[in-house]
Amino acid sequence: MATQTFEEAVAEYLERSKALIEEEAEEGLPPDLPSPFDQSGPPYVAAVSLDSNNIRKYALSIMDDNPLFIDPSYGKHTKYGSQLAPPPILALVRYPSVHGAIRTGGYPVANFFSGAAWEYFDVIRMGSRFNSSKVTKDIFEKPGSRGNLIFLISDVRYWDFHGDLIAKSYGTQISLPVPEMGTSRVMSVESLGQKMLYERKQASYTQEQIQEAVASIESRKHRGPETLYWEDVEVGDKLGSVVLPPFTLQDQLSVHSVRFGLNPGDDYGVDQHAFENLFKRMRNDPEGGTRTNPITRWPWCGETEHEDAIMASYRQQPGPFDAGVLRVQMPHQLMTNWMGDDGFLRRFYMAIRKPVYYSDITSYTGEVVKKFKEVQEGDDKPGGAPGKTQYYAVGVRIAGTNQTGEIQSPGTATVYLPSREGGPVQLPIPHPANPPFIPYQTYYKEWY
Repeated sequence: MATQTFEEAVAEYLERSKALIEEEAEEGLPPDLPSPFDQSGPPYVAAVSLDSNNIRKYALSIMDDNPLFIDPSYGKHTKYGSQLAPPPILALVRYPSVHGAIRTGGYPVANFFSGAAWEYFDVIRMGSRFNSSKVTKDIFEKPGSRGNLIFLISDVRYWDFHGDLIAKSYGTQISLPVPEMGTSRVMSVESLGQKMLYERKQASYTQEQIQEAVASIESRKHRGPETLYWEDVEVGDKLGSVVLPPFTLQDQLSVHSVRFGLNPGDDYGVDQHAFENLFKRMRNDPEGGTRTNPITRWPWCGETEHEDAIMASYRQQPGPFDAGVLRVQMPHQLMTNWMGDDGFLRRFYMAIRKPVYYSDITSYTGEVVKKFKEVQEGDDKPGGAPGKTQYYAVGVRIAGTNQTGEIQSPGTATVYLPSREGGPVQLPIPHPANPPFIPYQTYYKEWY
């Protein structure tokens, strides 16, 4: 049998991944029998449980302390009559991107979650359960500093148990071909550290810098029940910043623990990360997830590339870095804090340009760049919401910046606000049962 070259392996990955376009992704399916979850689909039932405590834990894991999300008694006295979940909790219902073709040993590409766009049609109430569907919609190449980057774009839909379409997401996953991997997903231990995507050291801070950051963190405000009317917003208005403290191992692990707690069917649950279970699973892993720990030389888990300073080299990173899907969840609070309980986050997009490394401080800021009215129209087919309603909207440009001034995460958002002329925001947003797919070329820049 002829030996495959690196170039041939990448070409195979691209060809096989393109063959998956419009096919239901196998990622995030319900746990196999004898679990109590229906195996038929799509759509597929999600094992995620959104009770009050889980919602609270999730909100705090993304550093969002909005009482609408963490205090059930507060929610009861709002117009919703219930505690709500932060909108991006749906990322835990079904991961909002695809990774492409798989094979034994994997392909020589390093994958990076590179952003997600969201369309929301209703709030997410305590007790909600979901079905979902995820397909690959587009695959294309773009030149980068390290050669061609492979973009994989997904279309994910989330229905509640009443069959109503609550939201859609469009995920962007970038696969970077890595010659040092040869023809598999894993570099040899000897190749680790020879080439890095970035050269960065962990940040340290003076007492003055710490005091300044702490003051910004403590100045965070929630508008809450105070109504922000559309007529009172002007283009050029600035949104108060949301500053997050230095990113640490604890932040990454808290997110993992909440994810595993919300989704008991997750194959990578807490019990599976106990040493003996992990060792047994990695020793026989058929999909290229096994890495060799460069210190112990034991087989180890590829998922630890994010939080383990030793294993991060397998992703050509100089140190621990955040999970991209986490970063498209955290900045939602910039919008929900600003718009208050009576506003509605209709569209949201966050791109990921550079990692958040261990010790990085991130500051999210926004500016109103557009003010407009738009009409939404739906149908009464299964999953749709009938009607025709005019909404009073503002478009916000977002920037996520680290302590060095680098813009790590640019984004955009569209918020519907109450209007003195038009009244409160009417929910659910009218929409067809089968809303059109929003392509990457539309949402990746100035999507309002």
